[in-house]
Amino acid sequence: MTHSLRRILVLATKASLFSTLLLFGVVPVAAAESDRSRPNVLMIAIDDLNDWVEPLGGHPDVKTPAIARLAKRAVTFTNAHCQAPLCNPSRTSIMTGLRPTTTGVYGLTPWFRALPEFKSRTTLLQHFHNHGYQTLIGGKIYHNIYGRNQTHPQECDVWGPASSIGVKPPKKLIPPTPNGNHKLMDWGTFPHRDEDKGDWQVASWAVDQIESMQDEKPFFLAAGFFCRMCLVMQPRNGSTSIPKTR
Repeated sequence: MTHSLRRILVLATKASLFSTLLLFGVVPVAAAESDRSRPNVLMIAIDDLNDWVEPLGGHPDVKTPAIARLAKRAVTFTNAHCQAPLCNPSRTSIMTGLRPTTTGVYGLTPWFRALPEFKSRTTLLQHFHNHGYQTLIGGKIYHNIYGRNQTHPQECDVWGPASSIGVKPPKKLIPPTPNGNHKLMDWGTFPHRDEDKGDWQVASWAVDQIESMQDEKPFFLAAGFFCRMCLVMQPRNGSTSIPKTR
């Protein structure tokens, strides 16, 4: 697990209310005493999260202590499935509540707002906004830059950093791959700092927002992490951060 994701998950485990963990994790974060009926919500979206996390037992060698701590106080859905095995249609489905068979969105395009019948569709964050929540999006919640700099309809109150890869090696670490040797198909270790990765920027922004949030109104903050999907790069000292258990 990257340090950036670990940082935001550690924060999530400090929440004083119940939490829910699934491929899209929705975590109620402690709300003000005067407004317990409307808890703050932290939504953590992770691209291509496999079952290789401790709560799901997908791989005996994978250690994910932050997710494990969160799952102990959560509801873990062990038979959950994505609506479509691709970014845009799956995210469109989550945010609109509509299946790809309804939206017709099966590929990386179109942006659902470009379709006349969904131009004014109320999304998940807009629903919370309409009920008095401050809404924030950072990282990859919608595919790429969809929704950013859009004034009508406004997708959220506050936009954080966009999703990005950040630092990467000067050339690919793995041999050429089929179907065009795509530049995003790469993995391995190389010397770099977690702080220089795009996911770290998103996590840091989310932590800063939560820690500085005022109590006047509840918030719904959605933070999306990109680099589980491709360019899975680890600092060379990353594997030493969790003590060996055997």
